[in-house]
Amino acid sequence: MIANISKYAAYGIGATALLIGSFVTISALTGTPANEMKAVGGLFPAAVTAETESGGHPDGETPEQERESDLRSPRQVFESATTPLGAFALQDPFSAEELRELERQLQVKIDELARRHRALEQREREVEADRQHYLDQFAQFEKLRTALLEQRDENDANAEELDRAAQALDEEQAEIDRGLAKFFEETKAKDAASMLTKTYAPDKAARILVHLDVDRQREIMSAIYQILPDEGELYMKAVETRMQRR
Repeated sequence: MIANISKYAAYGIGATALLIGSFVTISALTGTPANEMKAVGGLFPAAVTAETESGGHPDGETPEQERESDLRSPRQVFESATTPLGAFALQDPFSAEELRELERQLQVKIDELARRHRALEQREREVEADRQHYLDQFAQFEKLRTALLEQRDENDANAEELDRAAQALDEEQAEIDRGLAKFFEETKAKDAASMLTKTYAPDKAARILVHLDVDRQREIMSAIYQILPDEGELYMKAVETRMQRR
């Protein structure tokens, strides 16, 4: 409770000091003596005036008459009271023209930054467009590569199929050649040579002759030389080539 009383007393003293200070400020600004102000004049002692040899005001006017004769407006009184405060004010480092020039330069810099920002945004859009273009091209290349790989696999499969078909044909042809060789093995050499030279070219005749034994080949080749002396060498070379491939 004592603490509350002290707090309220401090509040009261502070408010009183603030009130008195306000009246002192008003008195200083208006030129009214503090002891003559209403409500609070009794709190201040009367001004002590020094008597002169003449026993009055130099101009013969009382302070009241001097205040009444003061024709200054309240604004002029306020400006006169605040003039000493001007000593504490800092002088503006720039004139109005310099401030306008600084503002113009600042606007130029702002415009330049805006232009660069727009140029940068445009460049970013171009880079993004180029990146998207490259991505699209890469996707197309990937599709093409995949298609080529699939085509290669298909070609390999077709090649294997062709190889198997060719091998089957070769085996089938070899079986036919062995059957014909068996037929010519049982035929007279002269008749066999006549039929071979009339029916088959040297390479095809050689495919049949290679299935015969060496002695039977010699008999038929001798008969071919007798029938076709000029072409006998062709049949002989074809047989030798076929024998080397086996």
